[in-house]
Amino acid sequence: MSAAARPPEHRPPEPRDGEDRDAAELGAFGYAQQLRRGIGTFSSFAVSFSLISVCTGVFANFALGLRQVGPAVPWSWCIVLAGQLLVALVLAELASRMPLSGYGYQWSSRLVGPRFGFFVGWLLVLQFLAGFPGVCATLASHAGAWQGGSWNDPRAVKALTLAVIAAVALLHLAGMRWAALLNDLGVWTELLGVAALAALLIALAVARGAPADMLLASRNAASALPAAPGAWALSLLLGAWCLTGFEAAADLAEETRNPRRVVPQAILASLVASGAAGFALLVGLVLAIDDLPAVQAADNPLLAILADKLGPAGLAAALAVVGMSILACALASMAAASRLLFALGRDNMLPGAPWLAAVDARHGTPRNAILCVWAVSSTCVAALPQLDVITQISAVAGYLGYAGILGAALASPPPPTHAGFRLGAARSWIGGAALAWVAGVVLALTIPPTPVAGIATQHLPALSTAAAVAVGIAVYALAIRPRLLQGTAGPPPRPIGDGAAAVGDLPGEEIA
Repeated sequence: MSAAARPPEHRPPEPRDGEDRDAAELGAFGYAQQLRRGIGTFSSFAVSFSLISVCTGVFANFALGLRQVGPAVPWSWCIVLAGQLLVALVLAELASRMPLSGYGYQWSSRLVGPRFGFFVGWLLVLQFLAGFPGVCATLASHAGAWQGGSWNDPRAVKALTLAVIAAVALLHLAGMRWAALLNDLGVWTELLGVAALAALLIALAVARGAPADMLLASRNAASALPAAPGAWALSLLLGAWCLTGFEAAADLAEETRNPRRVVPQAILASLVASGAAGFALLVGLVLAIDDLPAVQAADNPLLAILADKLGPAGLAAALAVVGMSILACALASMAAASRLLFALGRDNMLPGAPWLAAVDARHGTPRNAILCVWAVSSTCVAALPQLDVITQISAVAGYLGYAGILGAALASPPPPTHAGFRLGAARSWIGGAALAWVAGVVLALTIPPTPVAGIATQHLPALSTAAAVAVGIAVYALAIRPRLLQGTAGPPPRPIGDGAAAVGDLPGEEIA
């Protein structure tokens, strides 16, 4: 289609009350309202906040950052926060412009074309399908360690992981209302727990006269010298692994009330809140250290600090907060994965698309997409000797997905000036800086050796992601491209219903 022949992006329909207005706006993109709209402002924020999961990320990866740059690790976190904020600003603008389930797939398809959109969607599917069983396994390991004894046995942990996956799936099948309520509880637990823990650690440090200037010094554990640029680069992975998922609210836009306003706010607020909470927690942990070389050499530096400062009861309370945070992360991960599969299925962009697009009429949830995530995750847990084989895909695929979304945004014309979150004249430089940042993170995740116990290669993230992308290329060539050529796949070409304006009728590529 030539540029002259492309239809302009129209203004949204005239506002109506509540769900009628939201359904009318969705109809302008060519879709009927199928999913139940019950997500409010806080729940939208909670989905993104819990998928970031500061507690999970810091507890899992604190050792890496501390060993690379020592007490300066909070500043490494801030560098990542700044880079991710650039990404979040672009995604917030897109979420306001196109509030649709399937977020990155929808945005890329409508801005560039469905071929490009498929591969962005495939990367995002990999991110969530690879990450969800890993989160459930982390919760199972946490529970096994809490119980002790035979519960720490690998077979028991695997059984617990399967039980967690089933419990999360059943909660979602019962309706988003129950999953959202439990997720909200997890978010409140994490927010208050992190704030209390950080405040307590900082207060204890001030009481014993810990020097605040230690935060300005770095120390690499291997060299016992100030951290070199390479160590600083590796320390960024602590934040890079954790500060992702803030866009999850956009994937539930069709279940959110007033999504054009609520979802962009949720994206930005969740990242800022997570960044602030993580920074405060890292500062408290660093100031609590009495013997830096000994803590850096510990098997688990974070647990060593907490056990020393809080005692058994305090450590148990902190671990309880972590467990609740991981559960909330699992709930949010299932929500994002299932809605993405539903959106791709609705547009006939995956094998088994009609089945994936089915919606439970009673609960207004994408029933079969939830069942698919349940089945795939359980199969991976049961069949693979180590989940690292697939979980290493999650972060790399997620950042590649960010790159695709950013590229689509930069390649498209500026959005119209009607109401909504807009970056204005700063859009091009923010998007360009965000794309450069994401490219650097992908290199950091794939180039350095990352040995995994029991696996021969030291480049598992790069190799496993490349294999998963190769599968996506095969799926596209064998199943999706023929459908696109026949015009039976991709976003709807025009509105349905009562003639609502075609808000989503954006320029796109011809299919050839």
